[in-house]
Amino acid sequence: MKAYVLMHGQTDFDAEGRIIGTSDPELNETGRVQSQEAAKNLQSKGINMILSSPQKRTMETAQIIATALGIDEIKITKGLKLYERAFGSLEGKPTSEVDMFALSSWFGNAATPDGETVRETANRVIAYMNNMVKIFRTKTMLLVVPEHVLRVMYWFFTGLPEFGKEYIIDSSNCKLYEFDTDNIPVEIKDYQPVTNTPAEDDNDPGRLLSQSEIDALIAELSGG
Repeated sequence: MKAYVLMHGQTDFDAEGRIIGTSDPELNETGRVQSQEAAKNLQSKGINMILSSPQKRTMETAQIIATALGIDEIKITKGLKLYERAFGSLEGKPTSEVDMFALSSWFGNAATPDGETVRETANRVIAYMNNMVKIFRTKTMLLVVPEHVLRVMYWFFTGLPEFGKEYIIDSSNCKLYEFDTDNIPVEIKDYQPVTNTPAEDDNDPGRLLSQSEIDALIAELSGG
């Protein structure tokens, strides 16, 4: 089975080279055109489910694609699970003024002021994806996500990064990745998140779900 992961279309933040993080800009006109072009490239992929991060730029990208593919409903992840990495006081700053390589290093795991480290973001994204593995067996899924969630998903499907190669992933707007869901690396399947992620209502977004919770999630996402 295949899973497709797509970076959202361009926003004004992207065009201006600014850090977005948890800021919530909409797509600009270029981003809307990019999303339409992405939809054309997805026509032959047999996608029957679209899952989007809960931010305007990802949801708008997903909606444009869903309309073009004739998919009636987009599933939106709730809460923090696939939300973009928080960059705190760095949000809105030009990337040219920040050492983005250092901030995106899995091994350095640098914290952003009032934000998240790489591994804190990975804790929730990888745990969520581990819970989604069974669903990949039943659906050909497109996941529309922001940049740093895409980076973690890339590692999820290909393996944790080698030292010094954490930032080589192409995360240009509407970049599409195709992954084989049957060959997720063992190191990712066995990844155990730490417990310092923020609480999400009564649930820890980094925890692994029970089998009954996974079954309920499959039923929800499958419309059952």
